[in-house]
Amino acid sequence: MKTLKLFGLVLTTTLSTLFISCSSDGGDGGGGFSGPSTGTFVKAKVGGTNILAEGDYANGGYNSGNLVLQGFSLTGQSVNIQLYALDGTLDVGTYNVSSTNTDDTYVGGLSLIDINLDTMSSLTYSSQICDNTSGTVEITFVDATKIEGTFSFTGKEVREGDDCTGATKNVTNGSFRLEL
Repeated sequence: MKTLKLFGLVLTTTLSTLFISCSSDGGDGGGGFSGPSTGTFVKAKVGGTNILAEGDYANGGYNSGNLVLQGFSLTGQSVNIQLYALDGTLDVGTYNVSSTNTDDTYVGGLSLIDINLDTMSSLTYSSQICDNTSGTVEITFVDATKIEGTFSFTGKEVREGDDCTGATKNVTNGSFRLEL
């Protein structure tokens, strides 16, 4: 079952990247590490380092309560957000996207793909595949034009064969906007 979940996560992420492209000029978004004032973006703090993906580096889609959003940083990190409302309606609220989720109205997950640009190898950390993980997505705004929210998670490294004996990574202070 874990292999099927991982396959679904990778397939959905890949397909959303190939078929959906949302971009716009985000401007500077104000000072500090705030997100851009307009456009689709994903930002977070990964292991103490701020990452921001916007414009062509942030893309996703939303249809019938299903949200998929991915942000790529130029430093080799990708943050992926998936949330599927089984009743077809995504509402403002907080969603548990870890392996402990027992709610039957939605499923979801957060993941971080950390690419070593020198060796071109990658590690994947997930909030949903392994035990002892945590993750939340909070939808703070949703209408016909955009979805906004925050997220954080402690992801466990997922190795070949769903081996969960690897390291953990903390992704904090995450926020996103998907313009529809």
